[in-house]
Amino acid sequence: MASASETLCGVCETQHTVREANFWCSECDEGLCSSCEKHHRASKASRNHEVISVNNYQKLPSTIASINQYCSDHEKKYQHYCSQHEKLCCPLCITRNHKTCDFIEIDDIVKTSKTSPLFDIMEQSLKDMKSNIGIIVEDRRQNLEMIHKQRQTLQTDVQKIRDKINKHLDKLQNEIQQDIQAAEQKIQSQIQRLLSKCFDHEKSLDELQKNIFATKSFATDLQTFLGGKMFETEIQKEDSFMQSLIEDGTLQQMDLQCKIDDKLSNILSMTKIGDISVITKPPTITLTMARDKQAQLMLPTIPKKINDINLTLFKTFDISKGNRYLLITGCTIMPSGEMVFIDRSSSNILIYNENALFECEIPISLCPIDVTCIDENTVAVTHNAEPCHIEIINIANKTIVKRIKTSNMCYGITNNAGRLVYYETGSGIKTVDVTNESTINTVVKVDAIHHWNYVTSSKDKIYHTNSDTDTVTCYTVIGQKFWEYKDESTLKPIRGVTIDNDSNVYVAFYGNDHIVVLSPDGKDVRKLGGDHGINCSYGIHFDQGRNILLVTNMHGKAFLYYI
Repeated sequence: MASASETLCGVCETQHTVREANFWCSECDEGLCSSCEKHHRASKASRNHEVISVNNYQKLPSTIASINQYCSDHEKKYQHYCSQHEKLCCPLCITRNHKTCDFIEIDDIVKTSKTSPLFDIMEQSLKDMKSNIGIIVEDRRQNLEMIHKQRQTLQTDVQKIRDKINKHLDKLQNEIQQDIQAAEQKIQSQIQRLLSKCFDHEKSLDELQKNIFATKSFATDLQTFLGGKMFETEIQKEDSFMQSLIEDGTLQQMDLQCKIDDKLSNILSMTKIGDISVITKPPTITLTMARDKQAQLMLPTIPKKINDINLTLFKTFDISKGNRYLLITGCTIMPSGEMVFIDRSSSNILIYNENALFECEIPISLCPIDVTCIDENTVAVTHNAEPCHIEIINIANKTIVKRIKTSNMCYGITNNAGRLVYYETGSGIKTVDVTNESTINTVVKVDAIHHWNYVTSSKDKIYHTNSDTDTVTCYTVIGQKFWEYKDESTLKPIRGVTIDNDSNVYVAFYGNDHIVVLSPDGKDVRKLGGDHGINCSYGIHFDQGRNILLVTNMHGKAFLYYI
């Protein structure tokens, strides 16, 4: 493969002549000078080759320019496209690696490739994505402005609270200081009154000492005798005064104390004024998303009839962990390729990645039955134990998001454009909006108490398996019966159900080593996979994006097929 920067004529080079190329032939994979291009255009072998100027060739992306029209393994020209493996095939590829595959001739594909709406859609998608980027940038800018204003508001609020606290503490401080001063003044008054009394009694004692001394020195014996009795009475009075001071607590030591309110201690023990958190809310913008499966527009669609369907087994693996007993009753495939299994025995969701490697298990409510994908991270699970409900589970963070209350036990469940379609015993087929569980509607009323009924749906149809009557019934989305297929020899005992991209209906069975496919009108039936050891299957799911059928053995074996 010559690189885009090499612009020499390949034909001339083989003749040891160096000449600049003016044209490029992708089929020949070489440059051509003007003279060689004329011969190239005139030659029968190359006159239909698509030739472009070297200038235009150099404008091609390297990934496009490097696409070769010849098989690198067999050096034969590609002639067919295998839609099953999405690969170009030469004749040897077909005979050696794709014997049982379905093919489309390349000429049938490429003749409409440039007129296909794919590139218009992709260009529009790019415009939409650029517009989305602009919307996102503006939305984030506005969010930053709002956060800046919120920061200022919160800081102002904190300062206001601080100011209020300061004012309140100042007020309390003034009040306590006044109380301290008043207590001090009260004690001062009490002590001053006591001191005043003490001073008065001290004078009386001084006077008694003086009188006793004078009496002893100058009075007659009679005066001294009688005076002594008088002095004794006065001294007893003074002694009674002293005794009263001790007994009435007047001489107790007085201290000032201040007991701080416990609430203030709580404030002092605070380590922070508050907690700051970031709260997320649903987006306020709507993005225009790229169309799904755009590349399929490049290929003509060829609906498969049931006689053309072959199960190509490409992987089997064990779901069981160790020797633990399992009861797998439901399965689904996520957009990421992760596979989700319901283990009724342990009441767990088991998650395996697209390479069939175990990732995790998530505990859920008792007796789970079936599971369906809601979006890339969320599944819905039915239960047939009290309290009756459907669980919405985020498998990314392993949490139960919500529980939708139901009237009775539930079995099969599927997701149809945001509405859950499920079978409820004693009621029939019901629907409920994922975001508004109050809007539960009965699509098909069934009064009998049936168990192990499964459902699946397309945009305009609902398919229902009844294990009691061994039937598959197709309804419109408003509950009108479209067709019903009943054959006990073929369908007994029936369990899970799924549909492929062509509305062919696949059903699984308990105790049988095969699955059955029904035509979209319910008139034709065919058994498949009888030699693969499926046996005892409840769960079955068709991944319409990958053309893969997942079938589960209830005791822990999984089978992946190309359809």
